[in-house]
Formats: sequence, C-alpha cells, structure tokens
Amino acid sequence: MNRKNIFNTIKVILSFGFMTFILYYFFGENSDSLQRDLLKEVDYLYVLLSMLFGGWAYVNRGFRWLILIDALSFKTSKINSVSAVSVGYFTNLFIPRAGEISRCTVLNKSDNIPVDKLFGTILIERVIDFIALIAFFFLAVLLKSAEIAQSINEYQKIGSAEPSNTKLIILFVMVILIFLVYVLKNKIKQLSFYQKVIDFIDGLKEGFKSIKKIKNKSSFWFHTFSIWIMYFLMTYICFHAIPETSHLGVSDGLFLLVLGGIGMVIPAPGGMGSYHLIVMIGLVALQIPEGVLSIKPYDEYNPAMLFPFVVHTAQTFVAIIMGSIGFLMLFRGKKKTT
Repeated sequence: MNRKNIFNTIKVILSFGFMTFILYYFFGENSDSLQRDLLKEVDYLYVLLSMLFGGWAYVNRGFRWLILIDALSFKTSKINSVSAVSVGYFTNLFIPRAGEISRCTVLNKSDNIPVDKLFGTILIERVIDFIALIAFFFLAVLLKSAEIAQSINEYQKIGSAEPSNTKLIILFVMVILIFLVYVLKNKIKQLSFYQKVIDFIDGLKEGFKSIKKIKNKSSFWFHTFSIWIMYFLMTYICFHAIPETSHLGVSDGLFLLVLGGIGMVIPAPGGMGSYHLIVMIGLVALQIPEGVLSIKPYDEYNPAMLFPFVVHTAQTFVAIIMGSIGFLMLFRGKKKTT
C-alpha cells in the first residue's frame, strides 16, 4: 500500500471516528428517548416536504452540470446528469469527499466524457458554491449579530465564574505559531499541503474565469439560485416539524443554512456528526430551547438536539433514494447502448 492509500485510509477512519463519537456522545446512550421524541414530537408532513426540496436541489444540480458539460462541447442527457449527481451524494454517505470522483466516473462510463474534463466543471461549481456560502455567511452574521453576541457574552460569563488564564494561553500560543510560521516559511512552502492550498486558490481563479465561457448563462444562474433556495427551504420547513422551533423566521433559517453548510464541508461521511454538532450550537445561540446556553447529551427532550437529527436524517434518506434511482437509470442507459 503506497503513502497516498495509507493517508486516504487514515482520513476515512478518522472521519468515521469523529462521526461515531459525536453521535454516540449526544444520542447513543439515550436512543430510546430519541426514538420516543421522534414519534411523539415531530410532524412528518414537514419532513416529507423537506425531502422533496432536497430532492429538487439534486435535479437543479444535474441541470446546472449539464450546462457546464455542454460548454465543453460534450453531450449527455438530463437523466444521466441528475443520476450522476445523485450517485455522488450517495457515495459521500460512505466515503467523505468521494462523491465528486464517483459522479465523474459514472458519467464517463455512461457517456464516455473524459474524467479530467468533468473535474474541470466541478471546479467551476466549487467556485460558485464557495462564493455563495461566503455571501450567505456574512448576511447571516449581519442579520443574527445580536443573538451571536449574546451567546458569546453568556459563555464568557459562565467561563469567568472560575478564574483562568485561558486568554493569556491562547495569546501565547498564537504568538508562538506566528513566530514558527515566519522562521519556517521556506520549509512550509516545500510541503505538499502548502502546494495544495496554492493550487486550490489558482483553481478558484481559473474556475471563475471559465464561467465566461458558459453558453446559457441565464439558465445556469437560475439553477444556481434555485439550488440555494431549495437548501434554505429544506431547513426552514423543518422549523414547523417541531413545536419549539416553529416560531423561528427566515433569518434564523438562513443562519442555520450557513452553519449546516459548514458542517457538511467538514470531512465526515455525509456530514454525519459534524452537521448535528454545529447546528445544535446554532440553535443554542438562538435560545432553543429557551434559556439554555450550552449543549449536553440527549438525556431528555431537547429540540436543539432533535432538529438537526430530523433534518439530516431526512436528507440522508433523499441521498439513498436518489442515489439508488440514479444507479438504476445509469445502469439501464448503459444496458441499452450495449
């Protein structure tokens, strides 16, 4: 086994370990309580709507990808494009960040489009989605600045109850890190990780320039906008699935959309564990449940714990359903051509 395979294996093991720890710590010892609350408290009509919004986002992504592929003068069908995207999300449930590889691979098998060209289109998607997430992040911080500041202040009050030198230690560590980066900057530049960061930044620049080559720009931007609207709706609609979150508004949905997006970027299988944790923290900042300013294991009914579990589980089912259909459609299409 070469070094790259060893590194990938370690990465997968660490991702599953992180997921297992988070889910077990918050839910594992109290699965009976969680199951009871899922049956008793959740209105599944809204969960079903969330799944429909999530599924439609897959369709939008497939149609948008088709436009990018067409810009390269390659041809595929809408069904194959959506199916490949769905297979990618399905793969991400098991191997973090492998979805991009799998969707390029299956479309290469079905339509004989070069994998390297398909990766180029995904780079453009990354640029657009990264910019969108950053824009929504700043908008969410602006809209929810009071709640975020209040939460931070309350945590500081809790921490100040016991005198500590935490701030001094953090400052000292930052100074040491800055000093080490300055002294070792030439060696850092020789690291493969540093080169990957530089290549990613260069890729963002090239990807952004490539957008000018898209033929059907209006349709491309329509599907991009629709993707993020669906992401927002699949979170927002679930507010009404739990009584304690039903009063939350549009700005709250935007805030949790951004946090959830960050949680999904963290390399855990399908965002399991990372999504739950970061959305829980966001709900605590929004005073869900009322008066609670910390997160604890699920020992009793807690909507801040239940909400991310409901949303993420619903979208996991979407990935499984859409991915399974995608496999069948691609297999059927391949069989017809042979």
